[in-house]
Amino acid sequence: MQDKLAAKLIGDEKTFPLKHRIFNVLALIGIFMSSSAGIINIILKLGLVTVLVPIGCGVVTVFLYRSSIIGRKYKLPVIITVFMLSFVFFPTMWVINAGTYGSIPYYMVINAGIIAVLLVGAKRLVVFALYCMITAGLILFERLRPDYIIGYESESIRYFVLSFGLFVCLLSNFVFFAVLIDSYINERQKSGRYYSVLRKQNKKIEAKNRMLEESCARLQEAKEHTEHLNRLLIKEKQKLHKLSITDYLTGAFNKMFITMQLEKEIEAARKIQKKLTVVMIDLDNFKSINDKYGHLFGDYALKRISGAIVNNLRQKDLVGRYGGDEFLIILPGTGSEDGYAIAERIRKSVWSLNWDNDFRVTISGSVVEFSSIDQLDGLLQKADKLLYQAKCNGKNRIEKDFQGTCAAKLEEYLST
Repeated sequence: MQDKLAAKLIGDEKTFPLKHRIFNVLALIGIFMSSSAGIINIILKLGLVTVLVPIGCGVVTVFLYRSSIIGRKYKLPVIITVFMLSFVFFPTMWVINAGTYGSIPYYMVINAGIIAVLLVGAKRLVVFALYCMITAGLILFERLRPDYIIGYESESIRYFVLSFGLFVCLLSNFVFFAVLIDSYINERQKSGRYYSVLRKQNKKIEAKNRMLEESCARLQEAKEHTEHLNRLLIKEKQKLHKLSITDYLTGAFNKMFITMQLEKEIEAARKIQKKLTVVMIDLDNFKSINDKYGHLFGDYALKRISGAIVNNLRQKDLVGRYGGDEFLIILPGTGSEDGYAIAERIRKSVWSLNWDNDFRVTISGSVVEFSSIDQLDGLLQKADKLLYQAKCNGKNRIEKDFQGTCAAKLEEYLST
C-alpha cells in the first residue's frame, strides 16, 4: 500500500528515473513548505509580503510538479525550480525574513544539495558559483545595511520560525536520503537477482560450449579458409568501390561521386545550419597545352595539379574531377573567407610548380558559400558563373563575388 502511494506521488521506478523521482519528492516538500510557511506567516502576522512570496512559489511549484508527474517533463521544471529557488525565492525571503537571524539559511543549505542533485556538468558548476556569490552578497548586504532586513516582532516568533525551518530541513534530508538509499538498495537487489540468473545461464552455456568444442575444432580449418576468402573478397570489393568513385587519371573522386557528396553536404548543412563552401578550379589554356605539348603532357599536368590541390586541403575536405580540366572542391564547415584563403593557397601552389618545358601552368577558380535557399544545381551554377568571371578578368585568379565587370560577356555565355 505504501509502495503504491509512493509510486503515485513520486512516480514508479520503471517510468521515472531516480533524479526525476527525487525532483518530485523535492517538489512535494516545496509545496508543503511554501503553503505551511504562508499559513504560519498569516497566523504570526508577519506581513503581506511574507505571505504572498511563499504562497506564490507554492503555486508555481504545484504547476511544475503537475508537469513533472503527469506530463513527465523533467528538464524545464528542474531549470525553473532551481532558478526560482536560488535567484528569486531565497534572496527575497532572506530580506523579508530576518536574514541570518531567521530560518532561510537552513533552507539555503538544502538548496545547495538540490543544485548538486538536479543539475549536471557545467550548469551545476555555474549555478552553484552564482548561488554562492548571491549568498555572500546577501550576507554582506545585511552587514552593511541591516536596516533593510525585516526582522521579527519578538524572540518567540523568531524561535518558532527557526524551529519550523529546522524541522522542514530535517524532513527534507530524511526524505531525500530515504528515497536515495531505497533506490540504491532496490538496484542492488535487482543486480543480485540478475547476477544469479546470469550465473545459472552461464553454467548451461558452459556445458553446451564443452559439447561444441570438438565440432568447433573440426570446423576451425574451414573457418580460417573462409575468412581468408572473405578478406580477399573485401579487398577486391574495396578496390572496385575505389575504382567506381575515383577518377582513373588524377586519383581524385570522379564527377558522379563528388556530386553525390556535395548533395549530401548540402542537406547536412541545411539540416544543422552549418557552413559549407564550394570551390571550382579550372586549368587556364588547357587546350593550348594539349595542342602544343601533347595529350600525354596534358594528362601529366592534370595529375600534378590534382596533387597540388590535395596537398593544400584539410582531412575533411573533398576534391573531385568535375570535367576535363575542372576540379570541384567541397569544404564542409567553412565560410567563404576561409574557402577563398584555401583556394588562393592552391592557386599559388600550382603557380609555383616547376615544369620541364620552362613555362607556368595557372588555374582560375571560384568560391561560393552555401545558403539555406540553395539547391545543388543552383550552387554549381553560381560556381560556374564565378569561374567564367575569373576567366574573363584575366585568369590565374580566384573570384568569390559577382562584380559585374564581365556582365556582357557573362550574359552572352549564359545565353549560348
